Amino acid sequence: MRNKIVKFAGKDIDVKEKRIGELEILVRELFPSTKGKLKNLDKALNDLELDWDLLYKKIPVIFPDITEEDVKNAYMSELEKLVGAFIDVNFFALKQMLPKLMNLAQIGSQRK
Repeated sequence: MRNKIVKFAGKDIDVKEKRIGELEILVRELFPSTKGKLKNLDKALNDLELDWDLLYKKIPVIFPDITEEDVKNAYMSELEKLVGAFIDVNFFALKQMLPKLMNLAQIGSQRK
């Protein structure tokens, strides 16, 4: 299991890798329109209206050690590091595969 320690609002947060089923539940809970499916996540993110209340409510869902008050006391750079660590820990393989898949798609489109 992968993990990263990230400093957030003065706390050391242990960002741990989640099981695939846990990620599905998390995606469904954070973005109900996806019904837990990753293929629907891009549309849900595009439709997302980001506001402060959303950050205060959603970040603690992803990271139970963080409170609404912690979010209010954090820097945006800390939030970026926290979310980046979550992506690195949970979607590392996808991040590695994405450039290769994009290359295949480009090669395929050039052959047509």
